Amino acid sequence: MSEHLPHAPTAHALATALVEIERNLERLRASDDVEVLLELDLNDSDWLYHGPTERAGRLGEFATREIDLHGCTVRPAPDLYGLAVQHGEYMVSVMFGKRLVEYVEGKL
Repeated sequence: MSEHLPHAPTAHALATALVEIERNLERLRASDDVEVLLELDLNDSDWLYHGPTERAGRLGEFATREIDLHGCTVRPAPDLYGLAVQHGEYMVSVMFGKRLVEYVEGKL
């Protein structure tokens, strides 16, 4: 086995978390009103979030709400176009998609 491939338990934990995060983000992408869905699910309001970094963090909160991260850490990607999901030394980006990036940038 190549030393560059993740070990089975690490790969499984990362894959499981990625699937759940993607499912939650897909709910947002498909929503008729992203802001209302965020407010209802997170029990908060948009005025609490100032700027793109905080809005990207808000999407991260929504994406990870009520899921088992299996030891993964999740944070906004440096470019704020998605989430960086990391388990140990392995990191994968989950992209927000155009509509959610528009929310992050304050254009929605």
